[in-house]
Amino acid sequence: MKAPICEVCLKTDDILCPADEKKLQNGVISELDVKVARLLYKLIGDVDMEFKKAVEAGDLVVIMVGEGDVPITIGKGGKNIKTLMRELEKRIRVIEAVEIESTEDLKKLATDLLYPASVFGVNIVYKPGGGQYYKVLVLTRDRKKLPEKPELLENILSQIAGTEVRITFI
Repeated sequence: MKAPICEVCLKTDDILCPADEKKLQNGVISELDVKVARLLYKLIGDVDMEFKKAVEAGDLVVIMVGEGDVPITIGKGGKNIKTLMRELEKRIRVIEAVEIESTEDLKKLATDLLYPASVFGVNIVYKPGGGQYYKVLVLTRDRKKLPEKPELLENILSQIAGTEVRITFI
């Protein structure tokens, strides 16, 4: 299993090697990343899959994995997710990680995160004083289908994208 921490750190509890400790202190990885990576390793073992990052907002944890690794992460009958939910005491969504380089990338990410609500599109909004943010367009009829409150989902999308993201209903 590929993870943001080394294999030795995956197998040990409580301590990190100097390299991973430095990543943690510099903000490259978070405590949540370390905790989720270790839990996944205990559940899945040395399976060919990649855990990229975990993002948390409210009582929701979004686990981002490599392409095609969502079924492995969820496990047969949701076994792995149920265990993770029990351990973290939070609700969990597993999505494929996407490098955000365009509005299409953000649309794919938002579509995965907001499912079963459908994403109509993504726009870049330029602020008058300079700067910009992404506006994710969701149909008003899908408002009740959102898996969580819009503010919480905006927070998660903003953390993943590294820039401000707002959800707008049309």
